Amino acid sequence: MIKTYRILFHGIIGNIDNFKAGMTRLGICPELVDNMIKQAPVILKGGISFDTARRYAGAIQEAGGKVTVKEHGHLEEINQNNHQVIVPFQDFTMCSECGMKQQKREFCVKCGLKLQR
Repeated sequence: MIKTYRILFHGIIGNIDNFKAGMTRLGICPELVDNMIKQAPVILKGGISFDTARRYAGAIQEAGGKVTVKEHGHLEEINQNNHQVIVPFQDFTMCSECGMKQQKREFCVKCGLKLQR
């Protein structure tokens, strides 16, 4: 299995105007930046490689944001016939404790919280 990672935005470090300007230079619209700040902590991107996660995190930190890179889960391996297994959207849930998106099951695979069915 291949590990995937997510970017968690915690807030800003320093001047809010400098952060907004930095994020705008990255191509993020001002309304989205305002929502990020209001809703922090928030997952900005998930299901990405570690290298990609570090690049995103570095760009956001350079703009003045406080972020962490967390392990998100695993990509399912391709089956023996070299076809990907596609699981319907309805078979997924998100843990209310840690935010892990996963196939429905009794307990969260990341934090162990009992999930609602």
